[in-house]
Amino acid sequence: MDNFFSKIETSFKASLRGEESTSALIYWWGISAYVVAFFLNKIIRASHIYIFGAAVSAILIGYFIWHIYALKKCSPKKPKLTKEENKKIREERRKEFPKKLMRKLLLQESFTKWDPVFVTIVIDAYCIAQFLDYILR
Repeated sequence: MDNFFSKIETSFKASLRGEESTSALIYWWGISAYVVAFFLNKIIRASHIYIFGAAVSAILIGYFIWHIYALKKCSPKKPKLTKEENKKIREERRKEFPKKLMRKLLLQESFTKWDPVFVTIVIDAYCIAQFLDYILR
């Protein structure tokens, strides 16, 4: 059990430094928190003790704010490109556009590509709004 808590502590400290992998932040720190928040939300709504609900909501809001901060800090950064490199990339995209369009029209390639970090941040923001609603109500 002590080993388990030490792994959690090292992962938490690594995420504050920006050294944790985004997949660990999304799957271990995110999905588990969403499940816990779901059940705590049910408990908060069922109990009619405002102080208890507000305290738990404030803790969860703090957690999800930290989660957004850690995701932003650990997410891969786009490299700064020069104008020439940007121009070269645009030319390559123009050459690939007809092929890519045909693959999309023939349903061989997805029409949209989503960023898992952005989707996780949106879910975190929704959770923050939900628990903030309980406090402000």
